[in-house]
Amino acid sequence: MNDIHVSEDKSYTLSEVIDAVKQTLDGVSEQSAHNELRYSSTDLYWLLHDMLQYVNRNVPGEFVLQQTKKGVYRVRYTAEDTARRSSSRKLKAEVDRTASYLEELTGRRPSWGEKE
Repeated sequence: MNDIHVSEDKSYTLSEVIDAVKQTLDGVSEQSAHNELRYSSTDLYWLLHDMLQYVNRNVPGEFVLQQTKKGVYRVRYTAEDTARRSSSRKLKAEVDRTASYLEELTGRRPSWGEKE
């Protein structure tokens, strides 16, 4: 297996990290040709999911593993502004739902939950 150099005083670009991961996985693949251990589809899904969660903590925007049909996934990228708009819509929907609930209980809709 080729050496993977990781210097403590250097920052790495995403492409450099991907190259190191690929090199590591290639080495593991070469050494595990006779390994009888098998992984389920659920194992593979969670491995990819967790990897994307790590990436998402370190890059702007969001990468999501999206199922397109049974057994088929696509990595979808959502830019930061799109994620922010989506979050804003979800928050507004929650505020409206809370205002409607309070209106049911009290008969009055709070001013912060005015209908448009």
